Amino acid sequence: MERRQFLRLAGSVGAGICVIPPSLYFLAPGVNEYAIKLIKKEFHYLKLAPGSVEKYVEDYFNIRKNDMVSTLKWKATYYLDLDYDHSERSRDLLRYFLLSTDFFINKTDERKTVNYLGFYSPYTSPVPNPYSFVIYPPSGIREP
Repeated sequence: MERRQFLRLAGSVGAGICVIPPSLYFLAPGVNEYAIKLIKKEFHYLKLAPGSVEKYVEDYFNIRKNDMVSTLKWKATYYLDLDYDHSERSRDLLRYFLLSTDFFINKTDERKTVNYLGFYSPYTSPVPNPYSFVIYPPSGIREP
């Protein structure tokens, strides 16, 4: 191989390495689509109200501002098909979804439709504590 051929080959490989990852970052679908798929996959056994998952994901990403690094981590988790159990962001997404719905208000009844109420915040949320004795009175104590 001649020197010029080698330099052309090395230059095109280097340019590809520099151009392809950023273009995939900008051309790939947004993290909202991945988050919706993740929630529907994880809670496939629940009856989710139409549009509630989409509204929750929109609120989640509006409230929790994602910077470029966070978005890159979401996309890497999705495209590399990484196990989301090891991703703190994915666990938060799933955890806050249940807290933001009426799932615990309905005493975790999987037969009822799960409706999105509003993004859960321990300080401002109307969602009650899922471990409250008001919802789950201990056996032997009568409700008022």
